Amino acid sequence: MSNTDFADANELVHEWVDAYNAQDFDRFGAVFTDDVAYSCGAFGLAFTGRDAFVGHVQEYAGAVPDRKLTLKRVIAEGDAIALEYGFAGTSSGAHPGLPPAGQPVNVSFCTILQLRGGQIASQVDYLGGQ
Repeated sequence: MSNTDFADANELVHEWVDAYNAQDFDRFGAVFTDDVAYSCGAFGLAFTGRDAFVGHVQEYAGAVPDRKLTLKRVIAEGDAIALEYGFAGTSSGAHPGLPPAGQPVNVSFCTILQLRGGQIASQVDYLGGQ
């Protein structure tokens, strides 16, 4: 997928959400630059590079295999996008930071995406409770 495949921020965000929900990791990775920087301070996570970040997302998919993102709001200005969305699924019990197997996982997120050349060059996640 080339940088010009995304007509606008809204299209890019929907591709990001749809690929994530479909667990299509190649498609998901295609929206990011090769050197994407990712961080989530609440979990102490930081990754640099598409492969490292997508690898983390794949690993987490095993912890919440039925997970889905539900987009609530998109705000775009210049080369930055702010997203508000919900994350919901069921814990497999495979991750120590999540509830026991079979229990629901519900988190509210705010994510800031920084674009470069029509792709996501950085993603910073902030999260809240249910």
